[in-house]
Amino acid sequence: MHRTLLLTLTALLILSTQDLGAQTLHVRHDHDPWGSCEGELEITEDGIRFTPQEGDHQREWPWIDIQSFDRKAPDEFSLLTYEDLRWHLGLDRAFDFRVLPGSAALDTANFDRIRDHLAHPVVDRISEAVEPIYQVSVKHLHVLGGCEGILTFGQEKVTYDTSHAEDARTWDIVAIRNVWSSDPFQLELRVLEEDRRSFSKTRVFNFQLKEPLDTDYYDTLRRQRLLAP
Repeated sequence: MHRTLLLTLTALLILSTQDLGAQTLHVRHDHDPWGSCEGELEITEDGIRFTPQEGDHQREWPWIDIQSFDRKAPDEFSLLTYEDLRWHLGLDRAFDFRVLPGSAALDTANFDRIRDHLAHPVVDRISEAVEPIYQVSVKHLHVLGGCEGILTFGQEKVTYDTSHAEDARTWDIVAIRNVWSSDPFQLELRVLEEDRRSFSKTRVFNFQLKEPLDTDYYDTLRRQRLLAP
């Protein structure tokens, strides 16, 4: 009986020291401007760690040292650090990763863990299903051309669902700093997102609406201050 109790206590002690929620991904790290290396990326309660199979690209980032996280697809993501990128006019360094075939993709629980630990909102290019309060068909205007999709406002999230994967988004409502409309067929969202082209920490998404904007809902958003000014 004493031996069984001892083994049980030992097992519990081991479990208590493990991070049961940690996820390890087998990934390829794409270098800048060329080349790559493979290794393991581990997401823990303390941060993110990358251990390459070879080379000197080993990194360990506590949560406080990760400026932003961009989920581009279930098997592709990047994290932005505070490290300077040499010869790039003061840009901060981003690390790009792609999950290798045969490895599990970044699961929802660990993406939510990343979202919860970071001080800055994450970028999520996978549009989630949201219970709509207001929904409208739109065209997202690019510098040249644009892409079409559905813009949905929910209680806690806003999504832009489009076949153009790079522009799909799910935003937490707190990440949207301002909304603006200059006419019934235009809506602008300013969101907390790294805009490396303009050295800004916010990015403007300009939408052309296919039907007139619901002015009552638009006024409600601004009046209730659900979105920051």
